[in-house]
Order: sequence, then C-alpha cells, then structure tokens
Amino acid sequence: MPFASNQGINIYFEVPGEAQGNSARDKPVLVFAHGAGGNAASWWQQVPAFVSSHKVIVFDHRGFGRTVCAADAVDAGCFEEDLRAVLDAAAVDTACIVCQSMGGWTGVRAAVSFPERIRGVLLANTPGAVMCDEAAENLAELPARMAAAGGLVDRAISQQFVERSPENAFLYQQIAAFNSGLRPDISDPEIYMTPQQCASSGVPFWVVASDLDPLFPELLLRAVAGHLGATLRAVKGAGHSTYFEMPEVFNSIVDEFLQAVGTPG
Repeated sequence: MPFASNQGINIYFEVPGEAQGNSARDKPVLVFAHGAGGNAASWWQQVPAFVSSHKVIVFDHRGFGRTVCAADAVDAGCFEEDLRAVLDAAAVDTACIVCQSMGGWTGVRAAVSFPERIRGVLLANTPGAVMCDEAAENLAELPARMAAAGGLVDRAISQQFVERSPENAFLYQQIAAFNSGLRPDISDPEIYMTPQQCASSGVPFWVVASDLDPLFPELLLRAVAGHLGATLRAVKGAGHSTYFEMPEVFNSIVDEFLQAVGTPG
C-alpha cells in the first residue's frame, strides 16, 4: 500500500487507475479530499467516472482511515503539507482538488501555500479555510447546529437520502466506521485564510452548495463564493454530502469544473 510521509506520519493514498493496470502517464491529475465523515473509500462513485480521463488520487487525512496518528497530531493546519507529500510521492506536478467538507481546509490552504501546483479547487458543501464574516458567524453557531441536527445521518446525509436509498445510506455509515473518531479543531483562527489571500493565489475556485445542508447552508456558501469570485453551483434535494447522495449531479459539476480550469475529460 502506498504511503506519503509528513512530520513522521504516514499518509495513505491510492492511485486507482494504476492499481487497475491503466497508465496514468500524461493525464491531468484529479485529487479527492474527503470530509470528516469519510476517507479514501468515500469516493467510490467518483473514481470510476474520472479514472479513464484523469490520474485520480484519493487519500486518508491524518487520523482517518489508514492514516494513523496521535490525537494531538490531527491538525487542519498540517493538511496542505500532507497533500504536498502525497503529490510528491505520486510524482505529480500539478493537480485539481475536489474537497468535501473538512477537505476544504486542505484545498484552500494548499491553494494559498503552493498555488503553482494547484490548478483549481472545488469546495463541495464547505467554506473550507476561508474566513469571512459569514463563515465566522456560521463557525460560532456550528456546535449548536450540529447538536440540533442529531446523529451522523442527519448531519452528514439527509433524511430524504436515507428514505430514497437506504442501502447507500447504510454504506455511508459503514465507511465512516473505519475512522478513528478524531477530528481537527476548526475553531483555531490560525488555520484560516482571507478571501484576499485566496484571490492572490490566482487559483480558480468553484463552490457546490445544497439546500438541505444543515452544517454549511447554501446562503453561507453563496456568500463565500461571492467573496472568492468563485463559480457557484447550487443543488436541490441534497444534504451535506452531495457527492454521495447525488453522484450523477455531482460528477457532472466536477466535469464542468475540470473543463473550466483546463483539464477536460
């Protein structure tokens, strides 16, 4: 199993096309960065859609899946350097990053820290590490909103999805069960970037919002997209995990994003 190393932590990653015997040489690179309810396995509905046209990379953030570390090492302020280590280990110069929820901290911080290697960032149901007035207000309200939302199902996937596709809702919970339960502290002000820093990076941003997301509501993400000058795509009928609940819609948006930033499928 391939691992990249950063700060003494072994970051698990996969290049699925290579594992299937397909040559990824000379293909544009597409990295998927999972959220706090997921890991590398979460992208099972995206990898097959893009593996023929892109060198696809999935990985486990520190403290998730097969990336094991101490509790005090689960730090979103290290996420971008973990990603850089993965890119280096996979012999990748530049990549587009699709970020779900917590993965948005990885994508935003990478875009600001080493923009020459990031061709575009798609923030899916997340403001990521972008700090603005609206994001600060949402962050202050988030603990209460999460408590009100109840368990994993109501927070991460919508009740409508559970009723529509109970087998995939069960699979979501099984994938999440492989995680350690550790979470980074996203209240740390040191891990955030301003919209101006993001704009100065020159990296194009896209934002996906959904109307049933209880954690990062559509209104918030519209504001974040406005601050970033980002392209916004709003999805109806999905909760916090659009990529899992509506994969065809989500994959179509990703394809549009890739076309726009110059890495067509």
